[in-house]
Amino acid sequence: MKNRILSLLKKYESNILEADENIKLLLEKPNLIPEHTDINKDIDKWVGKKSDNLGKLNTLSVYLPKEKDGK
Repeated sequence: MKNRILSLLKKYESNILEADENIKLLLEKPNLIPEHTDINKDIDKWVGKKSDNLGKLNTLSVYLPKEKDGK
């Protein structure tokens, strides 16, 4: 069970990092894709993905087994 939870936690963390990088890229270099017309829509999409995965990460972390004896 612990490995299953850890694999999901890593997935959510990865999704959060991906969203962060895409948000930064869209904010810092909005002209990267010249024909791109709705930057706000894409930023909103990535903010939603980050928020969604942060919620999943927080929810799932509750199910991690508690460490015993400070290990």
